[in-house]
Amino acid sequence: MAYYNEKVKERIAFLSQTADRLQQIRGRVLYDSLETLGLSHFQFFRALGTNVEDYCAQEFGIDVHKITVDRFFQTDPNTKWLFPDIVREAVLAGLKRKPVYPELIIRDESIDGTAYDVPYVQESADEEELRGVAEGAAIPESAITYGDRIVRLDKKGRGVLASYEVIRRMSVDMLRVHLQRIGERLGRSLDARLALILVSGDSSGSGTAPVTVNTATAGTWTYSDIVKGFMKLTLEHYFTPTHLLANSDLCQTILNLDEFKEAALFDFAKTGNLPTPLGVRLTPMVDQPANKLTILDAGYAAQKLTEQDLLVESDKLINQQWDRTYLTVVTDFAIIYEKARLVVQSDWT
Repeated sequence: MAYYNEKVKERIAFLSQTADRLQQIRGRVLYDSLETLGLSHFQFFRALGTNVEDYCAQEFGIDVHKITVDRFFQTDPNTKWLFPDIVREAVLAGLKRKPVYPELIIRDESIDGTAYDVPYVQESADEEELRGVAEGAAIPESAITYGDRIVRLDKKGRGVLASYEVIRRMSVDMLRVHLQRIGERLGRSLDARLALILVSGDSSGSGTAPVTVNTATAGTWTYSDIVKGFMKLTLEHYFTPTHLLANSDLCQTILNLDEFKEAALFDFAKTGNLPTPLGVRLTPMVDQPANKLTILDAGYAAQKLTEQDLLVESDKLINQQWDRTYLTVVTDFAIIYEKARLVVQSDWT
């Protein structure tokens, strides 16, 4: 922790320099300074009050919206040190733009190491009920447990398989479009992972599995089935439903229920905005297990743990070697309150 605090102080000290001092740092010196501090060029630009487009125009006299990758590298010896962060930021833009997982989790927490002891609360209605307390008597307690639920993080990534001969004629701006799409696809994988964890539990074991409710009739969905799950999460678990997670087939089934159909025609058919059954957002989820509806309180159910944020093979990009360039993250999701979501299933026979 002391090391982390010192690193934060060093970052603040570096970025707090005057604009004139920061502008004097360029090329390899700037790249090495940022690498050592764990900063990106884009954080450096924000400290300068500028952006990559204006910085490139001022420092190198180039328009990144029009110039090709080949010309970008040839313009100035210092441009190559900026290129890995251009790639990384484009992928991050896709990771932030398309996936839905950010609105379904409590927070994204940075951690040290690939194994994390998850602090959690084991709730008990009997133990946590407020009671009259006589003078000197014990007060009912809720215990936060720590250290016996370990979530292990995995590396996830995607490769960019293209030779520099293919890349070099492409405009920097168009390359950013393709990289953003790669980021969206990485985000799709994280959506799929969260959907599975919410239905089955996280990697720490079976203790994080959700409560499961069966539909009244196997293989059939009715309005009453959704209401039953909603009321159970609200009144029995005492959480506030915020999202209904379903795959494409189940979303279509819900949208065509008579109780929701008129609202869907009024808004969905005209605007494409999905209706909010029972005031809860209906959210199509990638690889949501079939025949299962997750009713979720996004403020309590799960958090994202990140040991390594998006990493690109910078040395290869600097040296214009594109074959099999990999983009990786080390991350996973952990259940915090297992009863902050429940699963309604129709495949229970």
